[in-house]
Amino acid sequence: MPGLRFGPEFDPEQYELLEFHHRGGEAEVWRAVRTGHSGLKELVAAKIMLERDPSEVRRWLGRWDDVSHNAHRLGVTDLVVPSFLLGPSPHRPGSPPGGALLGYQISPWVEGIPLHRWAAANRAGLPAAAEVLVRLCRIVDELHRKRWVHRDISPANVLVDAEGNVKLIDLTFLAPLDHTLTVAVFTPGHVPPEAEQVGGFPAAAKDLFAVGTLARALLLPDHARLDHRLAAEQARRDLVEAGFGEELARWACEPLHHDPDRRPAPLGPWAARGRDLLRAHRPLPRTACLAVLPDPAARPLVLAGGAAGVLPAGPGHTSQELPPGQAPGGIRELVVGRAGRGTELAVFAEDRSGALWVGNASGWWEAARGIGGLAGGVNGSGELVVWTARSGALHSFRWAPGLTLTGQELPRCPADRVLAAVEERAGIWSVLVEHHGRVLCWRVGTETSCERLGPSGPVRGAALARTSAGPQAAVVRADGSVRLWPLGAGPEPSPTEIGEAEPALGVAMAGHRGGPTIALAGTGGVRLRLPAAGGARRPRWWRPTLRPATRVALAVGEDWRLCLAAVVEDELHCWQEDAAYRWQPVGLDQQG
Repeated sequence: MPGLRFGPEFDPEQYELLEFHHRGGEAEVWRAVRTGHSGLKELVAAKIMLERDPSEVRRWLGRWDDVSHNAHRLGVTDLVVPSFLLGPSPHRPGSPPGGALLGYQISPWVEGIPLHRWAAANRAGLPAAAEVLVRLCRIVDELHRKRWVHRDISPANVLVDAEGNVKLIDLTFLAPLDHTLTVAVFTPGHVPPEAEQVGGFPAAAKDLFAVGTLARALLLPDHARLDHRLAAEQARRDLVEAGFGEELARWACEPLHHDPDRRPAPLGPWAARGRDLLRAHRPLPRTACLAVLPDPAARPLVLAGGAAGVLPAGPGHTSQELPPGQAPGGIRELVVGRAGRGTELAVFAEDRSGALWVGNASGWWEAARGIGGLAGGVNGSGELVVWTARSGALHSFRWAPGLTLTGQELPRCPADRVLAAVEERAGIWSVLVEHHGRVLCWRVGTETSCERLGPSGPVRGAALARTSAGPQAAVVRADGSVRLWPLGAGPEPSPTEIGEAEPALGVAMAGHRGGPTIALAGTGGVRLRLPAAGGARRPRWWRPTLRPATRVALAVGEDWRLCLAAVVEDELHCWQEDAAYRWQPVGLDQQG
């Protein structure tokens, strides 16, 4: 409580609590003021251990004394060195202190905020974030040069002030590289796959990995924490989805490598290289995902998801039909459909924190957390079905007007991210997923085991379509190559290279008129691969625009006409087949 006093036993009112800051583990952190014997006042950060066992309190105090002595001796710039005391619990001024003794860690007050909060509020852009990273790496490198490691680097332990100056705090687990460990430290989201072991030795590679997680937090402050088992893969995917280039994504993932020996050390040259990349990086695209849906009158509705939430465009929408209320922000995946036999528009959306949102005539609500990827559509029963990965397994969610949202876990179908899904026939779905760096296809509702599509390695995107020859999958690899896979064709299906050697950034597909129609987006514009027609034996290509594009979406209307939507230089564009199946541009009245 503010106003309470504490201090050593010989001066129990030396410090006054001013403001609660946060709680972590078995301690509370407060802003406090110390009044010296001369009357001078000094702002401090007071970390109060809540442990009540006297022997445990003295053990912590002994460890803290060692930390303080060693940190002072090291003299690392911008490492905030604390002092420690043992005293009675906080009490009202003038009242006798309680009998219980607590441990207090006292540090100079730093006018800064934790790194993750600074990143979320950063309005100076990527160059400012790069400078913060460079300054943090300098502190860590200086510590490592002196053969010591911090072992608990996390956003809460890195403070950044208004000028971008950086301080590294909380030295509770500071340790020399040549001393065996008496306690292991695990901070979720910021520790590497290799776990510390009591009796083993500390490793600088643990600090390197933690700096990599903080680099991601600086670039993607609204994303959920990393899974340490797949940190590099997850971070690369998140960065590419957010609009960062492959070179920058690879750079950011270097400290997250599962092999400790392949993490960059020292960090300074790595941080300097990243600063140059970030200074040259173009601003993030406003639109991260796209969906198109013709209404019963064949008018296209285009929904774009991104930092601003979910934005509608096109002649196929009315404000009365869209979910009311404030849509979530930071959207990275969308599934839209008219459930209940086409009576009500519903939207499923995944935000950058990994939360699943549902929007319908009742408004928006959060349905689940910790998901990865989103795909689906309206099934033969009129339900809007979406597939996602959660806790390492495939999950489905179903909704129709008048019914409660229901979810189901499929533990026999491991998945880290869902890429695409299509209903082959009533109750049978093909779902494309990533799992441990591999692309797999689960055929849900059958006894068929999963199919593996190609070698291990990251992918940019994928699409599925139902055709007369069976379901087919298009997969875009990290290098932009595109392969078309027939599904159900045996244990090792043979793919077809369809990208015409031109790298792609996005893909969409629709089963239509005897073969899949495939849309590709890339720096060379939008390309549409149409099935062979007439006497032709090869598919045809059509380019509606040569301007750089990042996202595409395809849909089939009730009249069997196709709609194509694309994000072209961060603008929404749409084309639709006319009555003679000739492609025509569609004017979009973009909202927001």
